[in-house]
Amino acid sequence: AIEGFKIIGSELYRNVGLAIACVGVIVFLTIGNFLAALIITMNVAFCIVEILGFMYALGIVIDSVSVINIVLAVGLSIDYSAHIGHCFMVKGGDSRDARATEALADMGSSVLNGAVSTFLAVFILLFSKSYVFKTLSTQFALTVCLGVVHGLVLLPVILSLIGPKPFASAEPPRKAESIEMTKSNNAEEAIYPEQTDDKQEEEENGDSEVQEDTFVDNKP
Repeated sequence: AIEGFKIIGSELYRNVGLAIACVGVIVFLTIGNFLAALIITMNVAFCIVEILGFMYALGIVIDSVSVINIVLAVGLSIDYSAHIGHCFMVKGGDSRDARATEALADMGSSVLNGAVSTFLAVFILLFSKSYVFKTLSTQFALTVCLGVVHGLVLLPVILSLIGPKPFASAEPPRKAESIEMTKSNNAEEAIYPEQTDDKQEEEENGDSEVQEDTFVDNKP
């Protein structure tokens, strides 16, 4: 037991460092962009540092139980950042702010739902009297709360400032899609004015028929 306490500090740094390095490599292979993988990995590293700070504030000591949970926190916290980062890369356009906003609009609710469900899974253990369960639940709660804050608040801000360019096969920006749809509709009206007039007449006739039916139904 005494030998374990002597090497627990070095084991913590080595295991967490290896876990973050593995996460960085896997994210790079998955996303395929070095800058995006670096930003996401650094976001996870910041989250781990903050977890250690909260552990000190809450009086959780560094032992075998807490070290295992810290290493697990690396794998849990990457989930929230990786989804937002990947969604940012598949959003096209030159504006980083617009791409970050669209990424949050598409993936923000899913990431938040995942964080809430994970927190509820360990919430009941916060009231346990067992040291192992209480430490585990506290660190899991810190991981979920800080991970979702980093994924939904810090990461989009960083991506909006220094985020990489989108993939070549990225989706066009939503404003461009609406402009193209408007242009295509205007082009159809210019090429087939008779058809558009017929459609408008049909819609007007349909509206008038509905009004007549409602008038007849409302007669005493």
